Amino acid sequence: MNVIRTITFNLQLPDGGSSALLDTMRAYSTAFSASAQWGFENHTWNKVENHKATYKAVRESVPDLPSSLVQGARDCACEALKAGKCASPPERKPLAAMRYNQRVITVNLIHGIATIASVRGRIKATFPISEYHRQYLSWTVTTSTISFDKRKKVFYLHISMEHPDVEPVQEVKVLGIDRGIVNVAVCSDNTFFNSKQVKRVRSKYAHLRRELQSKGTRSAKRKLRRMAGRERRFVTDTNHCISKQIVESEYTVFALEDLSKIRVQKRRGVEFNRKLNNWSFYELEQFLRYKAEDLGKQVVLVDARYTSQKCSVCGHAYKGNREGSSFRCRKCGFQLHADLNAARNIAQAGISCLSRLSVNQPNVAHS
Repeated sequence: MNVIRTITFNLQLPDGGSSALLDTMRAYSTAFSASAQWGFENHTWNKVENHKATYKAVRESVPDLPSSLVQGARDCACEALKAGKCASPPERKPLAAMRYNQRVITVNLIHGIATIASVRGRIKATFPISEYHRQYLSWTVTTSTISFDKRKKVFYLHISMEHPDVEPVQEVKVLGIDRGIVNVAVCSDNTFFNSKQVKRVRSKYAHLRRELQSKGTRSAKRKLRRMAGRERRFVTDTNHCISKQIVESEYTVFALEDLSKIRVQKRRGVEFNRKLNNWSFYELEQFLRYKAEDLGKQVVLVDARYTSQKCSVCGHAYKGNREGSSFRCRKCGFQLHADLNAARNIAQAGISCLSRLSVNQPNVAHS
C-alpha cells in the first residue's frame, strides 16, 4: 500500500537567487501559455502532438529556460486543457508555482540542500530540517514544486514523497461520519465533535468580518486579510484535532458523504450560505485520508442523498422525518438526533460500498 505525502520547506536562497527564480517563473508561464493556446485552438490535450507543434517555438521565445522545464510547462498546460475539456484557454499567473522533475532539481533531505535549475543556471538553496521532517528521510522523492508568496516574498519548496511499506489493516470495522454546520462531525458511535469554543470563535470572526466590510477603508481591508489568515489557521487546527481523534479510534474504515456538489446546490438565506462556506469540509476529508493511510486504514465516500431523511432503523425515507436537529421516523416512530441518525445511515452505506468492492475487487477491502 503506497502512501504519498507532500512536505513543504522555506527556501533560503543566495544573492541573486530570488531574481533568477522569479525570471524562471515568468519564462515557465510563457511556455505554459504557448502550449495552452495551441491546445485550445486545436482542441486537443495530447502531449505528444502539443510537443511537436510548440516545442521549437517555445525554445526560441524562452531560450534560457531548461528543456525539462519547457516540457513540464507543456504537461501542465495539457493537464489543464484536459480538466477543462478545452472549453477555454487555461490561464496562468506569471509567478505561479513551477513543477520540477528530478532532472532539474536535486534535493538532499539529510543536509537540507537543493540545487535548482533556473534561467541563470543552477541555484544552490538551503532549507531547515525539523525533527518532524526526519521521519521522511527514508522516503522516495517523486516530484517537486516551487511556489512564491508575493506578500511575504518567500519561496517554498514542496516535495512529493512516496513510501510503500504501510501494511493495510486486516479487520474491517466501519465508522460513519456526518459533517455539518452546527456539528463539525458526528460519528455513528455517538461521538459529537463541536464545542462552545468552536461556535464562539466562528461567531466572533463573522461579526468582525461584517464590521470591517461595512467600513471599507484600506486599514479595514488589511485587517480583513490578517483575520482571514487567523481564521484559516483555526479551521485547520480544529480539523487536524478532529481527524486525529477519529483515525486513532478502534475503527478501520471511515465512511463519509460525497459533498463535492454541496456548494453548487440552491440554498436558502444569506446566513445559511455564510455558515456553509465558512468551514472546510474537504480539508477534514483530506486530513482523515492521509492520517488513515499512515495506519493502514481507509476512507470511502458514499452517496449523500437522503442520508438525513432516511430512518437508520427501518429505512423509510421521507423529508418530514427531520425537523432541525430532531429526527422522528413517520413510519416506525424511531427518534434520534438528526446528525447521529445520518451518521448511522452513512455507516450502513459504507458497509454496502465495501461489500461491492470486495466482490469486484477482492483485494481492496481485505488485502
